[in-house]
Amino acid sequence: MLRPRTLLPILLGSALGAGGILQGIHRTSQGGGASGEDLRAANEEIAMLRRENESLRSLAQGGGEVSVPRELITRVEKELGVTFLSSPVVHRIAAEELRDRIAAAVESRFGPSGADDRQESYRLMGVLGPDEELVSQLSAARSVGTRGWFDEASGEAWVTDRYRESEIPDQAALLRLLARILLHQHFPPPPTYPGDDPARAREALHQGGAAGVEARYYSDNARAFGFVPLEENKEAARLFSTLSPFIQGLVMFPITEGKGTADSYYVQGTKELLGLFHDPPQTTRAIVFPAEDHASPPALDLPAFPEEPYLSESAGLLGLRLWLETLGDAGVASELSRAWKNDRYALVPDGEASVALVWDIMLESADDATGLEKAALSWVAASTGAKEFPAAGEVRASEGKRQFAVHRIAPDRIRIVNAATREVAEFVR
Repeated sequence: MLRPRTLLPILLGSALGAGGILQGIHRTSQGGGASGEDLRAANEEIAMLRRENESLRSLAQGGGEVSVPRELITRVEKELGVTFLSSPVVHRIAAEELRDRIAAAVESRFGPSGADDRQESYRLMGVLGPDEELVSQLSAARSVGTRGWFDEASGEAWVTDRYRESEIPDQAALLRLLARILLHQHFPPPPTYPGDDPARAREALHQGGAAGVEARYYSDNARAFGFVPLEENKEAARLFSTLSPFIQGLVMFPITEGKGTADSYYVQGTKELLGLFHDPPQTTRAIVFPAEDHASPPALDLPAFPEEPYLSESAGLLGLRLWLETLGDAGVASELSRAWKNDRYALVPDGEASVALVWDIMLESADDATGLEKAALSWVAASTGAKEFPAAGEVRASEGKRQFAVHRIAPDRIRIVNAATREVAEFVR
């Protein structure tokens, strides 16, 4: 029997040789010597060989590809009402390597310096501490103790060396990954990054739909075989408790609201469920209120800054709610965030080697905006160590010389500012 190290070059060579033959078919078809059906078949074969080559490279690096049981493929196709367009690829990876892979995926998703700009914005909002790292917290939350992870970029999945195919919890985790792959094949992400709030809405819908498939597998096994024990992951629980509440909220949103929305459509039938994925929510508000309009609101106009912003993004209903929760009253956070209509924040240059955050939030009514204004003024007081709230429009300085202000720029619109200079804090009126 050939050893893996000996077998690998042979397999790679065979794949490359077959790829060359297929490319020849492709060139022939362009010259009129093959039919369109031949070309389509050749392209499918080339795509398959590329996936196989990637799997072989993973094997060469010490991982390998997991054999996916046919019964799980059949089950997930039946659950979601669609079939795989190509065979699902699930790789195996060492648990200690998965975190680095996830971190790289997070950074590449945001583009050059995008993760750093968001981290700085979240620190100025107060939802991340000065020493808390966005990428490391997100990658830790998604890797520690996990059995598997779905790669949004490649449409493939990874399981760690914790994975045991004979164990029901592991089978359920694999089924969840297969659901992500299947949904990704039929409802792929847009070619360009749509922005944070639409991306979080899509992740919530896809992850929530896959979590529903996983949960129903547990339920069916419990009915068939009795109670299925869930192993407590103490390591993951300890780590999760140390994360910023903001990161906790981002991670939990797909599992709670995303799953709830997907489940509500699943019980209505396959047609309704697929209709949801065909016309997906474009905001986190539409995940929370799926019966409302799924479209994204137009981007809010912000002041004409002297210099181009480093980053301009929407926090969405989810971001607003998590920010309000840091102020201490979950009930107020839920009530005010439900009134979210639109928002836009910008990270802009301010002074020498410093930045400012300007965040506009539009709510459904003037009364809602008044409630948000009060909450924002309490944030300014806490940030500057003041016992009394400032007035709207008043600029307050912290001990670190940061300049804070809350402006009521329209009956239904609030502007929150954390600047390095007083000029910027006042300029954005």
